[in-house]
Amino acid sequence: IVVTDNFAAVVDGSTSKSSFRMDGKTSGLMGMELVCDALRQLPSDSSAQEAVNFLTGRIRRFYEDHRLYEDAKRHGEHRLTASAVIYSRQKHEIWMVGDCLCRFNGKTYGNPKPVDKLLADIRSDILHYLLRKGHSIASLQEHDLGREWIFPCLKDQCSFQNAEDIGQWGYAVLDGFPVDISLVRILPVPVNAEFLVLASDGYPVLADTLK
Repeated sequence: IVVTDNFAAVVDGSTSKSSFRMDGKTSGLMGMELVCDALRQLPSDSSAQEAVNFLTGRIRRFYEDHRLYEDAKRHGEHRLTASAVIYSRQKHEIWMVGDCLCRFNGKTYGNPKPVDKLLADIRSDILHYLLRKGHSIASLQEHDLGREWIFPCLKDQCSFQNAEDIGQWGYAVLDGFPVDISLVRILPVPVNAEFLVLASDGYPVLADTLK
């Protein structure tokens, strides 16, 4: 969570799809930390495009400083990757980069990835099959065979993040590579909005109050 005089944001590091570690940190954790640090330095009058470029540039410089750029370019699963939902006080807008959530004036908004729905349906089918074959819910909660089954696809889907010419499966994240601004959801915030709720995609249901 980042809150400054001009921005409020929730930044969610992507779950690691590889064994990549630096100083004991996963790629998602490092991506989240870099984006949070950059948000604290983001110029107050930034537009959505300028903000995305600024945050992307922070990760890109990290790659270059640590000689990681070519590896990250070739292997999407090695990239320092995060999603973010950002409120700009000056622009009165919410910017959703990747799969995150927000809520205001009684309505919840998301920015889901089409590939997530596809893989979630496959994972669900596998789990239902395993239940019919005698596995218990408790055992599958302890050892999620459904996720294991789709894991190669989860890894391969990284090839679609911020990629060019990949049709309906492409999606935007903050990973140090150019972002297609058309995949960033930009929401104007009405002047009568009393509260804003920002969350990662892992939050189950957004409501108007925490209670």
